[in-house]
Amino acid sequence: MPNGTVCQLVKLPVVVGEVVGSVTVDNVTCPPEAAKKVDHIDVVVRDLEADPVYTAPSKEGVCNSPKATVHFGDPECENQPREIRKINIHGTIHKQIFYVDKDDNVRHMSEDIDFTKAIKLSPPLIVLEPQNVEFAFRNVDVNVSFDLPRPTRIQQVVDVSFTLKIVEHAQLFVSIFPEGCEPTATLGIQDEVFADWIGNCPAQWQCENVCPNPNGRTGQAAALGCCPTLPATMFRLVPDVLPGTAYELTFWARSIAILGGPCDFTLLAQVQFLDAAGNPTGTVQQTITAQQLTDTYRQFRVNGTPAPPGTASAVVSFVFTPQPWNTCAALIDDVTLGQVGI
Repeated sequence: MPNGTVCQLVKLPVVVGEVVGSVTVDNVTCPPEAAKKVDHIDVVVRDLEADPVYTAPSKEGVCNSPKATVHFGDPECENQPREIRKINIHGTIHKQIFYVDKDDNVRHMSEDIDFTKAIKLSPPLIVLEPQNVEFAFRNVDVNVSFDLPRPTRIQQVVDVSFTLKIVEHAQLFVSIFPEGCEPTATLGIQDEVFADWIGNCPAQWQCENVCPNPNGRTGQAAALGCCPTLPATMFRLVPDVLPGTAYELTFWARSIAILGGPCDFTLLAQVQFLDAAGNPTGTVQQTITAQQLTDTYRQFRVNGTPAPPGTASAVVSFVFTPQPWNTCAALIDDVTLGQVGI
């Protein structure tokens, strides 16, 4: 037990909302000369920003102020909570267009297309201090398609998809133990929704043949079997697991067609307990067949058993094993490893 506690005020970033959105920009470009064909187009997004529109009741009516900026003559908003009802997304699509002229030479031109889109939040998102709210774009992806209906017209469609995280820097009082305390059980994995990725692997996980998929329950999901005929693995080390404490692994899973053929695979969910030297002390697991999964999410539980004596950590892993003719992947979302009854 703690020998003494102290309450200290700290400032922490708190994720108060997450929005998955997309923007489609359709335009026609006229090259400086007649083109025989378009070789390729390189596209990047620049200056991607989010401008919130806040509203809140005040003594004089409704306090409306974009970007939390109060203009002369606006009602006084003071320091009351505010609602974000709409977020204006804007940025610039920078394109490098490579086309072939009448003499079969590859020519180049560039263009910048500004875009904007309003995203309405329903229900509105309440924040306590608008001046401490930040917006961060994650998983920004850009795709372009084009056509040359006439030698002097290049028809283009650019799709920009993204995940927008809304973070409020809040001041909170927390308890600290200046004289130390006995070890406590880890928080484990708390509702992992696979929002943050490093390449084709979720942050804090290690994986092979895994990629993000937009068809998650709460945003994105982890897809095991991006190449459906090859095995896939995804695992994560969980420190500070206490022996004698019962843990349970829960997650949601479904199947998804990649090539449009039969689904024939197994999905192994496993918790392996390790001692301080990394040697296994025990394992609990569950095997799921493709026949148990559909295109609708289903929750699975690897029943909690007490961690064996000597346990210091655990490895949570998912193993995807396909048949050679398999054409489906397995989607996993909302993973939690925690103490039973906590």
